[in-house]
Amino acid sequence: MRLFFILSCVFVSFSFEVVANSSNSYNVQRILERYTETLGGLRSVAALSSLSIEGSQVQDGTSYQFLMRKKRPNSIRYRLNAGETSIVCGFNGRQGWQRTKVGGEVTIEDLSTDQLSALSDEADFDSPLIRHLEKSWNQISFMGREKLGDTNVNVLEVSKFRKPFVRYYLDSRSGLVLKREQIHQDGTLGLETQYRDYREIDGYRFAFEVENRIGGQLLSLVKIETIDVNPGLLSFYFQKPKN
Repeated sequence: MRLFFILSCVFVSFSFEVVANSSNSYNVQRILERYTETLGGLRSVAALSSLSIEGSQVQDGTSYQFLMRKKRPNSIRYRLNAGETSIVCGFNGRQGWQRTKVGGEVTIEDLSTDQLSALSDEADFDSPLIRHLEKSWNQISFMGREKLGDTNVNVLEVSKFRKPFVRYYLDSRSGLVLKREQIHQDGTLGLETQYRDYREIDGYRFAFEVENRIGGQLLSLVKIETIDVNPGLLSFYFQKPKN
């Protein structure tokens, strides 16, 4: 089974700094300021150091229970269970691994390059929109206003080394991220993620339903049951197990 990571933007946070000399920097600044206000301000964003998220994930017609735990700046452990099968992936900022248990048989292996890239992206607390002035490859542009269903949205596009990288659709009233699109190097669209059913937990806003599609085809649907904010995770929890 191809393990598919789906929660990158359950909580998306970023600062209101903007790219210098951008012709649309004023629009970018206003949009990011509104979203920062929605999150409770920069101090609240910085205070989020770890998360524990549980729920169900439907992929390829199979329903899995999952548990994802993240620790700032870039550690993650992600478990999927279905019947007698259990898959656990982890990344401690340096090494990525996968532990698979089917019945009584256990295998532990390092992640492939593609898997490691996906998991390390998932582990990063800070989206490309946070502290982007510290990222030499990062530039943000305001692409305009659109309709997403019945909702007016502002569209921001992040470029990586002057190439479009990802696009965010933010509710023009609440500032919440409603959709995120990955953009390939050739300019075509890749993974599309939609975020719904936002709820407030300990002062933070989280999407409790996350849907992933490519080219209109549904890849996974996640429904979150519980979120624990700052549970106090220890670093050894993310290290590669020995058995």
